[in-house]
This record gives sequence, structure tokens and C-alpha cells, in this order.
Amino acid sequence: MKKKNIQQITLNIYIIIMASTVTNTTTPAKLKQLKQSTIEALEEEHAEPIQIGILVLPAGIESACGILLNILQYLNIRSLCNVKRSSLIQLCRKAFGSDDFERVRDIALSLSYEGRRSINEIILTHPAKRLYLLIERYKREFPRRTGWNPRCIPTPIVCACEHGRMDDVELFINLHPFHKYITNRDANGYRDDMTLKDMVSQVGKDSDGANMTPLMIAAYGEHFQVVKYLIEQGEADPNIASSDGVNALHFAALNNRTNTELIQSLLTHMTLDSINKKGRGGATPLDWAYHHNHSPIRQEIIALLRSKGGKANNYDENGRHVGEGNGDLNH
Repeated sequence: MKKKNIQQITLNIYIIIMASTVTNTTTPAKLKQLKQSTIEALEEEHAEPIQIGILVLPAGIESACGILLNILQYLNIRSLCNVKRSSLIQLCRKAFGSDDFERVRDIALSLSYEGRRSINEIILTHPAKRLYLLIERYKREFPRRTGWNPRCIPTPIVCACEHGRMDDVELFINLHPFHKYITNRDANGYRDDMTLKDMVSQVGKDSDGANMTPLMIAAYGEHFQVVKYLIEQGEADPNIASSDGVNALHFAALNNRTNTELIQSLLTHMTLDSINKKGRGGATPLDWAYHHNHSPIRQEIIALLRSKGGKANNYDENGRHVGEGNGDLNH
């Protein structure tokens, strides 16, 4: 737990102790040891004290709920579950005559909710819990590849990028630090001390079992907003290639059919070596555009790649197929 959180919890506990020990019978000598603002607050009329076991909360139900819930919000998911199972919550329910600590309200489960949450609401909205459930949803939807390699298990974040699910991609990126707290973290290829950049740049499996980084599959699917977000917020590196030498630009040149916006975004963050990276069969991204892309914007893609220094290994500068190793890349 972060030092700041520990300090906050310590402060809240101190408030409880001070409030529990200072009563209407506080002596003048003790009052002199307190700040004037504290003395004035203590001299005001307060609700009847509440005793929960050995804990005395002199300011009534509302204050007691506020203090305890302030403490609960700084606990991790494991500690919250332990508190929920403890006798403290049952004593609170009995003392307060309500289930405020364990209620679940739809409004409190919203991300935009800024009020106090009950312990159950905190657990349900805890980032680690949300990440765990998000991964489990993808594991159910994409359990295993059913084709040539049925033992291949798709990677959740790769599948989210494959289908252009921007909301889920943002969740995977924003909740990345909480992988270390969950038991299904291996599904996203998480390793101890893995940075966000490492996670979004590593090669995983798409829903068909192909080796892909999140950026590669998003580029292939022409999901421009996902590509832009991965690069700008996730620090995804377009220069990274798979084991067979293919990078995100290969897939964009192969399959983009709407406009060249996505390819332009990739090119902005790539070195010339990566722009002309040779993959399967010695083909560069420009080779893939010549050979595979038959969309209406094919010539635009080719012109854009060449304007950024792109060359082909199998085609000459006029776009004629001249065989592997005879393209303008080699001249």
C-alpha cells in the first residue's frame, strides 16, 4: 500500500481515538493541549455516542459511517473482503440498525459516482475486481482457437483490439497496474514488473490463434481510434515485429480499405528500417500493398509509403513484379 494511503488511514484512526477519548468530562488541562478549533468543535452539541465493542464513536451514526468508509476506500481488495467477513460489520449493522455498510445501489456502481460507497460497492467497483471480471469475460467469449491449433488460448487485450472495442481497450490500459493483484493475470501475458509499454507491445494471440501484438491486430482491422490510443496512451511501438519479421505497417498496408489515416499515424512513429522491414517471403509493407491490397485506395497507400521512403523487395519503382530480391529495395 502506498505511503500516502497509510498516512491517511493512520490519520483517520487517530481521529477515532481522539474522538473516543475526549468527552464532555474532558478536563481543562486536557483542553489546553488541543487546538482552539478542536476545542470549539468539541464544545458544540453532538449526537449521542455510539459504542461498538471497545470502540466509542461520540459523534453519532452519520459521523461513524463517514470515518469508517473513509478508511475502507484505501484498502486493497483482499483487505476489503476480510473486513466484510469480520465481526466489525455485523456489530455496525446491529448498532446502526441499518445495512448501509453492505448495501448495493446501482447509482454507486457507476464510474461517475462521487459519493461514499458501501463496502460491497467498493469491492464491486474496485479496479482490481473490474480487471479480473473483464479478463474473465474475454476468456468466456474467446476460450480457445477451434481450428488448426485448438490448444491456443487467445489473449484478452489482443481480442479487444481485434474487434475495435475502444471502451475495453481503455480499461485494459487504465487498469494495467492492477494486474499484479489478480489471479488471472497470465491471460494477458503479465509478468512481474511488466510496464504498460511492455504489455501493449508484446506478441499475443488473436481469436484465430495468430501471433499478434495489440497494435498489429488493430491496424489489420483498420481500427484507427484504437491504434491512435495504443500509441499515444499505451506507448505501443509500431517498430516492433513478430518472430517472422512482420510489423503493424505490414497489416495496415495489406488490409486498410477506407482511408490512409491509420497508415499515416503509424509512419509518423516508425524508422525507415521498420518501414522497409522484410517479413515472410522477404516482403516489405509496400510489397504487401502491391500484392494483397485490391481496395479503391490501393494506389494512395502505395504513394504514401513511397513518399516516406518505402520500397519493395519484389516490385520495381513502377510497380512491376520483378521477383524476390530484384525490387527497388535492393538498388
